[in-house]
Amino acid sequence: MSSPLNPYRPPEATVTDVPEYGAEVLFAAPAARVDASRGVSWIGEGWALFKLAPALWIVALVILFAIQMVLGFLPLIGSIASLLIGPLFMAGLLAFAHGLAQGEEADLGRLFVGFREKTGPLVTVALLYALLIVGVVVVAAVLIAVLLGAGSSAFESNDPEQIVASLLAGGSGLLMLVVALVALAAIFLIAAAYWFAPGLVFYTDLGAVAAMKASFAACLRNWLPFLLYSIVGFFVLLGGTLALVIGLLVAVPVLMASYYASFRDLFGQVR
Repeated sequence: MSSPLNPYRPPEATVTDVPEYGAEVLFAAPAARVDASRGVSWIGEGWALFKLAPALWIVALVILFAIQMVLGFLPLIGSIASLLIGPLFMAGLLAFAHGLAQGEEADLGRLFVGFREKTGPLVTVALLYALLIVGVVVVAAVLIAVLLGAGSSAFESNDPEQIVASLLAGGSGLLMLVVALVALAAIFLIAAAYWFAPGLVFYTDLGAVAAMKASFAACLRNWLPFLLYSIVGFFVLLGGTLALVIGLLVAVPVLMASYYASFRDLFGQVR
C-alpha cells in the first residue's frame, strides 16, 4: 500500500519576510508569526544596530540610567514618576533605533519623543499596567491572608520546620504555593501585554487598551522565539556582568537594540 505522503516533496514552512534595514517600514498590528530562530536573530540584529553608533547607544544607556537613579532618590514620587515615564522612554528608544535602521543620522533627541507625541496614551499604558499588577498582588495577598488565617494553629509552635509541616499537613501551605504561582504567571502575562504596547501606541495609533491586547497576542503567537530570545539574552547579560562595567556598557545597549529588532520583525511592513 502506497503512502499518501511523498518523501521527495520539497519542505513546507511558513516564511515571514523580514524587513531589510534601510528600507522604508510601516508598522501595523496584528503581529506576524515568525520562526523560533528569529528569537536568536534579534540579538544579532541588536548587535548590528549597536555597531552603527556604539558611542551614542552607550550615552543613551547612561542617560536612562541617570534619570532612573535620580528618581530613585525621591521617595514615592520618584517611583510613581518612573512608572509613568517608562512607556515614554520605551517609545523613545524605539524611535532612536528606528532612525538608525532607516539609515538616518543618529539623534539622541529621539529618546524624548514620547514627551512630545502620544504622551497621553503612553501614560495610560503605564497606568493600566500598574493597575493590573496591583490587582494581581492584592488578590494574591488577600487569598494568602485567608489561608494563613485558616492555618493559624500551625503558628502555635516556635519551630519553623514544625510550622511548615503543619501548614502542609492542613493543605494551607500547598494552596498558598498555588496562589503564588498563579499570581506569578498572571504577572508574566501582564508583562507580555505591556511589552510592545508603547511602540504600538506610538507607531500604529492604537489606543492603550488595543495596544496592550495586540502586544499580548504578539507574545502569545511567538512564545517560542521569545523563549529563545530570553535565554540568549540572559547569557548576553551574564557575559556583560562578568566583564564588569565595560561588558555591561555593550551588553545592555545590544539588548536595548534587540528590543527594536523584535518589534520591527513582528510589526514592520516594507512599504
